[in-house]
Amino acid sequence: MLAYIMRRLGILLVILFGSSFILFNLAAISGDPLADLRISKDPNAKQQMAVLIRDLHLNVPPPIRYFLWLKGILGGLVGNLDFGKARDGQLVSTSIASAIPVTLRLISMATFTAIILGITIGIVTALRQYSRFDYAMTFVSFLLFSLPIFWVAVLLKEFMAIQFNNFLREPTVAPPWLIGLSLFSGIFWSAVIGGTRKRVWIVFGFAASISAALLTFLSLSKWFLNPGFGPITLLLIYIGVAFGVTQLSVGLNSRAALKSSLTMAALGIVFYFPVQKIFMAENKLLFFP
Repeated sequence: MLAYIMRRLGILLVILFGSSFILFNLAAISGDPLADLRISKDPNAKQQMAVLIRDLHLNVPPPIRYFLWLKGILGGLVGNLDFGKARDGQLVSTSIASAIPVTLRLISMATFTAIILGITIGIVTALRQYSRFDYAMTFVSFLLFSLPIFWVAVLLKEFMAIQFNNFLREPTVAPPWLIGLSLFSGIFWSAVIGGTRKRVWIVFGFAASISAALLTFLSLSKWFLNPGFGPITLLLIYIGVAFGVTQLSVGLNSRAALKSSLTMAALGIVFYFPVQKIFMAENKLLFFP
């Protein structure tokens, strides 16, 4: 058993060494850290280039430079860990230390969200096996599971951050987006509610129409410039969620389940505003500054 463990650890170290060596060299040859300084008109450009070459060991070929970096990493075994310096002269260890809290928050929220969504969708699809909702969620799950994470991250950054910020400069929903989001809403809710073919088409038309009207109202009223929900809107949302959860889980025919969901919705709206004072301080979330 000990020999097996040692053999597996040895293979792990070989893979770690090989992958880090390849990645280090690819990163080293992918760009020129001195490119900006070469065309700079700053009279101190040559001195800055000399300092950068010295700190980053740019006068050493990348394969040999890797072992200089590896020496600093292995120095951690004797309490002298050195990740090296970044292009701006800042220690890489300092950058890592400042990024760790944000990374942990993102990982925690992503893991928590994945667990909640995964368990919820799994239970609901099991209760409604072989329904349109089951097929739709299975298709979406396999689709999202097959997409490369880095590619999805780039798309989310582009459309959910950069493009959305550009949208907020003049928050008007364009007709193509209005039509696309309305159709998506109709397809989603018709798959969730299910039923006969006639019922599916009725739900599709109703959901698409409501979504189109709502997006049009939000766009014309400039709601995106100052978003917020009042008590009445929150109450309607909570009631809708209560009906939706009941329909997805056991169906609206179960009066006991519907009553429990509506009770939770009422408690949610009662405690919503008092709880905000706990999580908010100077208009910033306490746990996510």
